[in-house]
Amino acid sequence: MKIRTSRFINTSSERLWPLLTNSRMDVPGWFCLGVPQPKSCELPNTNGEVGAERRCISDRGTVIQKITEWDPPVRLRFKMLTTDHTWGPCVESLEEDFHLEVHGSGTRITRTTTITASGIFPWLKELGFYSGLKRVHLYVFHNWKKHSEEGLNPNS
Repeated sequence: MKIRTSRFINTSSERLWPLLTNSRMDVPGWFCLGVPQPKSCELPNTNGEVGAERRCISDRGTVIQKITEWDPPVRLRFKMLTTDHTWGPCVESLEEDFHLEVHGSGTRITRTTTITASGIFPWLKELGFYSGLKRVHLYVFHNWKKHSEEGLNPNS
């Protein structure tokens, strides 16, 4: 199943790009039904490159990812390696793709999550993942928009 979300952010792709690998999510948001609220993303051991580790931390655990495409400031792709979230055993694979396109004075960012559920009733699990991941997409974009357009420091 694919979940795709796009937003226009009134900033350059060069200014937006660093948020994909080093940002804190501190703008208030509303989460329920076990949907994890993102707290930060980071490159813990290195600068960005194919093969590097990317880590996403939420209020319910951490997802460790491997970067599979690194093309600043246009495209970032990665796949999940491990997670300590309770939903981890229900996921066969999880891949993310961020694509940034310059539009006038700003950037259209598109995030596509491809998830494959495992176990019994995978289609039912994927429906649940769809609504939860869509909420996560919107929340992350809202944070990045606020940080970029209002000049907040997302890394502090």
